[in-house]
Amino acid sequence: MKNKGWAIAAVFIVLFSLRLVWTIESEKGAPQAHTGVLDLSRWNGKQDKILALRGEWTFYPGVLLEPGQRLPDQSHTKYVSVPGQWDKAVGDGDPTAFGVGTYRLLIRLPEQELRPELYGLRVQRIRTAHKLFVDGSLIGQQGVPGTDRATTSPRVQPYTASFAPKGDHVELLVQVANYHYGTLGGIFEDIQFGSKSGIEREYKLVFAGNSLMMGFYIVSGMYFLLLFLYRRKNRELLYFSFVLWFSLLFWATHGERLLLLLFPSLSYNWETKLQMLSSLALYASMLAFVSAMFPGYDRRRLTKLAYTVTAVVSVWVIFTDVHLFSSYETQGILYCTLEFFYALYILLRAGKGGALGSVYIYVAALCIFSESLMQALVYLGVVHIANPIPVERLVFIFIMAMLIARRFFTNMDQVEVLSKQLLVKDRLKDDFLANTSQEIRVPLQGMINLAQLMIEEDALKDQRQVERLHLLVATGRRLTQQLNDMLDLSKLNEGNIELRLHALDLRMAINGALEVMRYTTDGRDIRFDNRTEAGLPYAKADDQRVMQILFNLLHHAVKSGAEGTITVTAERLAEQDAIGITVRAVRSGGGFGAEIGSDAALDADIGLDISRKLTEMHGGTFLSNRTTPQDVVFAFTLPLADSEDAVVAHLTPNAEVAAAIQTKTPMTDRRTSRRGDQRAAKAGSQKVLIVEDDPVTLRIMEDILTQEGLEVTAATDGLQGLKSWERETEWDLIVLNVMLPKLSGYDLCRKIRERHTFYDLPVLFLTSRNQPADLLVGYNAGANDYVIRPINDSEFRARTRTLLRMKQSIRDQLHMEMALIQAQIKPHFLYNTLNTIASLSEFDPERTRELLNDFGSYLRSSFDLRNLDRFVLFAKEWALVHSYLQIEQARFGQRMTVTTALPEHPNFSLPPLTIQPIVENALRHGILTRFEGGHLHIGVSEGADGYSIVVRDNGVGFPKEKIEPILSGTYRGGIGLVNVHQRLMNAFGTGLEITGTAGEGTEIRFRIPAAVKEDNA
Repeated sequence: MKNKGWAIAAVFIVLFSLRLVWTIESEKGAPQAHTGVLDLSRWNGKQDKILALRGEWTFYPGVLLEPGQRLPDQSHTKYVSVPGQWDKAVGDGDPTAFGVGTYRLLIRLPEQELRPELYGLRVQRIRTAHKLFVDGSLIGQQGVPGTDRATTSPRVQPYTASFAPKGDHVELLVQVANYHYGTLGGIFEDIQFGSKSGIEREYKLVFAGNSLMMGFYIVSGMYFLLLFLYRRKNRELLYFSFVLWFSLLFWATHGERLLLLLFPSLSYNWETKLQMLSSLALYASMLAFVSAMFPGYDRRRLTKLAYTVTAVVSVWVIFTDVHLFSSYETQGILYCTLEFFYALYILLRAGKGGALGSVYIYVAALCIFSESLMQALVYLGVVHIANPIPVERLVFIFIMAMLIARRFFTNMDQVEVLSKQLLVKDRLKDDFLANTSQEIRVPLQGMINLAQLMIEEDALKDQRQVERLHLLVATGRRLTQQLNDMLDLSKLNEGNIELRLHALDLRMAINGALEVMRYTTDGRDIRFDNRTEAGLPYAKADDQRVMQILFNLLHHAVKSGAEGTITVTAERLAEQDAIGITVRAVRSGGGFGAEIGSDAALDADIGLDISRKLTEMHGGTFLSNRTTPQDVVFAFTLPLADSEDAVVAHLTPNAEVAAAIQTKTPMTDRRTSRRGDQRAAKAGSQKVLIVEDDPVTLRIMEDILTQEGLEVTAATDGLQGLKSWERETEWDLIVLNVMLPKLSGYDLCRKIRERHTFYDLPVLFLTSRNQPADLLVGYNAGANDYVIRPINDSEFRARTRTLLRMKQSIRDQLHMEMALIQAQIKPHFLYNTLNTIASLSEFDPERTRELLNDFGSYLRSSFDLRNLDRFVLFAKEWALVHSYLQIEQARFGQRMTVTTALPEHPNFSLPPLTIQPIVENALRHGILTRFEGGHLHIGVSEGADGYSIVVRDNGVGFPKEKIEPILSGTYRGGIGLVNVHQRLMNAFGTGLEITGTAGEGTEIRFRIPAAVKEDNA
């Protein structure tokens, strides 16, 4: 880094030296005035060159000479350098900036052919009032020069003027008066001379450059100010914007003084004050920026002192007159220079200290040093630069902007790295929390299950011991729920819970929650009442999370001491386009405690906090209210479901209750029903193999399954389980822990699947993890189902019963189950058909009787045991189709028309329930989805190779993207056509042929081979 610093310094020295040498050398060739005469006889004025009228001008102190007035004698004549101060020439004794005087310069013009028609002058800074005469004519003036302060009106503003020469020489006479600026009076900057076109061109260039600089400062200042507003803790952005804004003010009040063009009525007094204040503010803001950019590298006391001095001087400038504070201009320049060098010191310390972007820092430091040095040389008169561009300051601003950008992108890179590390640590934390929670829950659930087993065995004679066991079970379950709530709250805070939103019937959801809550009152006389009216619109919500919210609120009301009836009401809130759910609980006597329902309770109770956050995730609001000390009200809102979702949503109350039971159902005493199940199970003598390495869990599962009347064999590691499985061939169920010694449950399950399918031998996995990735591994290994540890008695019984019944059902009655599934009699079809019959009975009894006959025929055909046969006669299948069409014709009338083309005596067999599902699909999804309905055609044709059956409609058309999934068996939208196709493939080797065009209709056909026709003739 040191080598880089020295390299940057060397480059800077070379560039600065070249610039200084070029500036000095460019001045040497220019004509200079001597003893008041400037000889331009050899200068070509037609080339639009600009010449600075530098050199010795004749100066007459103390007088304002008018054109044509006799010149003072030699004793009252002096020669002064222009540009430069007149402080030593204007006074009789000590140097002073105050006074009057007249400058005179005689210019010898070049020959006639080298002269332009018009000459121009560009006057910049003459303090503080002057008149400019050329050959006796007044061509320019700023302010009004007088002989004292009272008669002098100050004004300093650059301008241009032009004139036509009258001879071979030109006389310039400049009357100057300064009684308002206390330092460096007179012609302080160059007066430029040249052709009128050259002067105007120079002015336009300078004006355009000044305008561009101001635009740059405005845009950059606004940009960094907006950045600060977005990120307020980075105060260096604010200070950097201050640097740009005060640079704008400095540039507007110096040089061309563009501020006076915008505000021409601005007084000289305030113009000068703005000049001084902009300088002070610029250097102070630069110091503040550098200090904020590199914190810790400045001297805080010194920095505060600098700010204090700047503030004091600024106040002094504001409240004093120009002639007073301008007398201390030299001291002010010295102070600003010290601020510059202090900022330079901070930059050098930062670069040496290893701050980010040391190269940028060193370049910025050299820019500050270069600008300070160049200003000093100009101030001392060593060099003269007309219309200087603040190159060093622009480079400094650019370098600092680059450094800010680099810091930003470096921080972004660090944020990305830290974000990745945080994600890893967050995942590790989640895993730790989940694993630790599971470690606590396993022995806790073991104690609960053991206590429950003791209660159900009826071995205890002392009723008090039974009550204590019940209390132990209830307490353990509450603690388990607290662990679940802690996990849920952690997931909510981290945003790891995703909602599965769909149309939800809140009335049924509330019924399910209240049904479960009736078992959780610990014997107290508490009733639950759902006062939600039928016909409530559906809500757009996650049913599991809504059940969780309801359980949390109801549990909170119960444990808070509620009495009597707890009511739950859901109603539509028209003004919010939402549904509001209210839980109201009452308590007599002294009422609820003051903390119940308060904001503090919402924060302290984990269940209420979870409910509030889940409600907010749904886009609703959550609140609690105490109208009287005797009641408490909890309310939350849920958004309405979309109309299309609500139409297709049909929630089943039992499903809702089942979902609730899996989440928060306490263990209840159902010994009578369980004993009946045990007797049924014992009669089957089903065999179960349990492979579990935890002896407590193993013993609990053995006892549970033994109570179910099952023959249980236990193994404690994977290899032992493998040997047990290989010795016995008639297993009905295997229960495996996924993590086993010697051989994992996954590997053991894969070996089982090499010989047995999912239907031949079900496998139930035990796991402590329920993440999607873990479940997917198990299912891929061949598991039928999962049970999350610690096992829940009710859930474990339910899952084992389900798998055992599935195996028994598949083993004994697989074809019966398939036939019943194929029937697909939907409750809505039955309901709508009955409604149609009831409507017809009012005005058409005859048609009602016919329809009842058709409906009865349809039901008989659907539930006919001959449907369990592999084939049925076409006449039977057609009777079912005919009855179905008659029913649908009565329901939809002219919206559907049907034509048929059948052979005279069709005599063949086909799989049962083959044509009717195709016809139903054509009506439901093809014709009746259109408002105007459509036409259905059913044709049967006989050929040499068999029969061809076609069902054609002119409905909305069959989506082409659904054809392949249906024919491949991967379609999950329904089972009708998939089932028909698979049975046809199994029977004949050929299935359905589906063609469809959007908006034109669908055609489905299949063939019955001749061999089947002959065999079943």
